[in-house]
Amino acid sequence: MQTQNLIIPGPHPGEFHLPDDDRQIYLNPMERTIYLFFLNHPEGIQADTLPIHWQELYKLYAHESVFDNKQLMLNIIESLCGESKKIFYTNISRIKRKFITALGVRKAQHYIIMRQPDGIYRIGRNK
Repeated sequence: MQTQNLIIPGPHPGEFHLPDDDRQIYLNPMERTIYLFFLNHPEGIQADTLPIHWQELYKLYAHESVFDNKQLMLNIIESLCGESKKIFYTNISRIKRKFITALGVRKAQHYIIMRQPDGIYRIGRNK
């Protein structure tokens, strides 16, 4: 199942449209940033490599954010990429919960960001 072809940004801020299911999932700007990031990286990433991608994450967040303050946005991305990864893990959990609530556990497995046995986070089941 190719997730990238099944999810498209919706017409409203924070919305993803699932054309095969005719449903919308609403994500806040940080959740949307993370989800778009993983759509851009179907190969997945390890959580510890987030700092390597901070510029890409910042660009995505700057586009999705309601803030105009560059320093505030930089601080937010810095906290996302922080050593503890607490912000990252919290947002992954929130995204998962929103997809499961909207689709149920079985269908959501194709859309949620999951940690694979090899430690890599990616959208969907093992590839």
